[in-house]
Amino acid sequence: MDTEQVWSATVDRLRSRIDSGDLPPGSRLPAERVLCEELGISRGSLRQALRVLASIGYVQIRAGSGTYVREQQEQPLRTWFTEHDQLVEKLFDLRATVEPTLAERLARHATAKTVSRLEDNVAEMARAAEDGDMLHVIATDAEFHRVIAQNAGNDDVAGLLRSVLALVGEERRAALRLPGQIRKAVDDHRAILDAIRRSDPAAARELTLKHLVDAKTYAHDYAAHPEER
Repeated sequence: MDTEQVWSATVDRLRSRIDSGDLPPGSRLPAERVLCEELGISRGSLRQALRVLASIGYVQIRAGSGTYVREQQEQPLRTWFTEHDQLVEKLFDLRATVEPTLAERLARHATAKTVSRLEDNVAEMARAAEDGDMLHVIATDAEFHRVIAQNAGNDDVAGLLRSVLALVGEERRAALRLPGQIRKAVDDHRAILDAIRRSDPAAARELTLKHLVDAKTYAHDYAAHPEER
């Protein structure tokens, strides 16, 4: 079994335990060593699985404290955005301040390995979208932005963004459920990737900013004007 299959299977197993109530909301997951022994996997695979679970809103990773199960609240999509409109706007604004700069920096010095990782990620996201696998779409969306932050060459800013991204699992899950947003996200990621691959910092910055501003605007309009949708 390859690395991707290992962490993907681990995500499914942990999700099942959360959904069944074996790991209830608010509970702290067992220590990494314990989970690795229980699941028969490496720490690298476990950490990847936990990042995915955080990106889709199942857990929250708290530095120095551990990983905790998040409350799962099923609400009508428009209701969720109406109730969380201020939070969504602030998170998008913060990301729009940081992420375009990271994409610009990466476009100046991206290695072939980083470009290849982004190419694989976009292809994986597109396949998940075609298959209607929403959780996989959300996970690959999060991973795309994480790879850019991780390889942009500014560890302090990248660390800040990783902390922000760790908090936005529920927001990302809601945003990508908006009508038409998955296809747009895939297309936007392809365009950003192409700018990075061409070593075009200005385009990478502009496209990343537009990607985030468009998503924030669409989410706000969706909640504010129900009669138009």
